[in-house]
Amino acid sequence: MSTLPVRRLETPTPYAVGPVNAYLIEAEPVTLIDSGINLPDSEALLLELIGDDLDRLERIVITHAHPDHFGLMHEVADKTGATVHFPAPEIARLRRGNRREDWGRMLLAQGFPLELLLKFDEARRKEPRPPLRHEELVPVTPGDRFEFDGFSLEAHFSPGHTGGHMVYLEPTCRTLFAGDQLLPHVSPNPLMEPSVDDPTERRRSLRQYLDSLEAMGKMELGVALPGHGEPVTAPQPLIERTIGHHQRRKVKVAEALEVKGQTPFELAARLYPKVTGYDRFLAVSEVVAHLDLVVEDGDGVMTEADGLERYESRR
Repeated sequence: MSTLPVRRLETPTPYAVGPVNAYLIEAEPVTLIDSGINLPDSEALLLELIGDDLDRLERIVITHAHPDHFGLMHEVADKTGATVHFPAPEIARLRRGNRREDWGRMLLAQGFPLELLLKFDEARRKEPRPPLRHEELVPVTPGDRFEFDGFSLEAHFSPGHTGGHMVYLEPTCRTLFAGDQLLPHVSPNPLMEPSVDDPTERRRSLRQYLDSLEAMGKMELGVALPGHGEPVTAPQPLIERTIGHHQRRKVKVAEALEVKGQTPFELAARLYPKVTGYDRFLAVSEVVAHLDLVVEDGDGVMTEADGLERYESRR
């Protein structure tokens, strides 16, 4: 996997992305990177995979605040006494909470029908909701170092997939614990969400993500260990392909602006006519993220009236 003493622990999730990875670093102090989702089958398998190292586990380090990555951290910590290290910006976001008024305002502005938002909210309430004991979390900030016997990991702020995502780099062999910022088979969805700094504003997720990929490309990586899928043994070509993918998608979205005055919801329905359920939110997130690039590059314009954002081409 890499020259580090690390094991990949793969556990199931209920999500379309499939199983999630945690990584057990077996050097002292034994450390777990991410933890899997808080479901009984996932917890049982994670503990089985950790095995005898459970008694030696001293630290749990989280990449980002999605349930499939931090859901079991408190359960594992309770069994081991391990300290839990969590990205500081994500703590701030979760402490504020997913305020329904912030999300509702943002999604209605993209053209979501109110009845669909109510269905999403009902479904969201049924999802696994990991407990978060804020007082037990050690905040991780950019530049923090995690020392091991013979090497260390550096924390790098890498927003995009979430607004407070961290990645962890071993600077000698250039191994990166990449979370969901670099995945081997899919590009992470640039999720639409309120800004970490100002929840009344929408986060520019794809611009953040592309900037983080550019920074990742300068790290001269040897191996990237992703949150889902197999290790990436050639990170640089994957970074370049991912950036290229989004540039091509931006062109496709810009071409769809031939019809004037469309909301992102209407655009997503044209570009992804077969999606249903929660995937409609993901489709609109994808469209909105690329519309940000279209407007940024001067190929489109956004107007706002009556609480709705509408887009059209400048051509």
